Amino acid sequence: MAPPPIKILRPGTFTDIHGTKVTFTQSDLDQVIASYDRESDPAPIVVGHPKIDAPAFGWIGSLAMENGVLVAHPSEVAPAFAEAVEAGHYRKISPQLYPPSSPNNPKPGNWYLQHVGFLGGAAPAIKGLGTVAFSDAPVGVVTLSIDEDSMTTETTTPPDAVAFAQREAELAERENAIKAREADQAQREQAARHAEHVAFAEGLIADVKLAPAGKDKVVGLLDLLDASQPVAFGEGDANSMTPLAAFKSLFDGAQPVVALGEAAPADKKPADAPKPSDIARRAQAYADKQRAAGKPITTQAAVRFVTANPDA
Repeated sequence: MAPPPIKILRPGTFTDIHGTKVTFTQSDLDQVIASYDRESDPAPIVVGHPKIDAPAFGWIGSLAMENGVLVAHPSEVAPAFAEAVEAGHYRKISPQLYPPSSPNNPKPGNWYLQHVGFLGGAAPAIKGLGTVAFSDAPVGVVTLSIDEDSMTTETTTPPDAVAFAQREAELAERENAIKAREADQAQREQAARHAEHVAFAEGLIADVKLAPAGKDKVVGLLDLLDASQPVAFGEGDANSMTPLAAFKSLFDGAQPVVALGEAAPADKKPADAPKPSDIARRAQAYADKQRAAGKPITTQAAVRFVTANPDA
């Protein structure tokens, strides 16, 4: 049965046995995994941190990240050593790595695992990784006994991760502020357009071009119509207009064009008032006649002509 993986390192800042502060980021640990070469430069499992002529009691087959911790998968572990670990003689582990600039580093530029030392009475430089046993423990491959207090004695979050999180928070805050300003600006512009439409409808009523009952309908339509994108309302139109401008142009005639629910002006009986459908039909016929004569006009111009000339 293959020995279970053992925890050897996690992101953070630590003090090595020489008193040097060393910081490992998640990127550093990813480099340790990527650079490890079992075939050409395998890391031995040893007791303590011996010299190069000390015996190896096993080898590290591979490295991986599991739950935020760098773990080593041992292989070829000597049975007697496995029994000693199982008996509790070596309860802690401590990795030794080549720094990226080390002249002996087999993969210059990256951290490289040199060996994994099993410790007896000596305290490891990296606390909080728990104890290790080569048994098939019922609760998992590694028997953990983590001291929670020891987890707070060292920096557990890499500085570059903190800076990245701060930048992300600042960018999100600025983006939210921009969205809030844009929403406020859009709301003010919408309110201004609505006020303009109300004034337009009230002007039509004052000029006796719109019955008072039609005010809300006109304002509602104006609020919905696009005032930015010009379109053509028929073939041969010389000039395109926005839907908003086109609707407003219907009221350019001297006489009412749309009554929208109320009676005709006092000087005309309801039966004499022109119906919008009749105006539209006559305007279309007049526009077709003009096009046939080689004098194309816009639909709006045709509406104004037939409104001003009922007998045309």
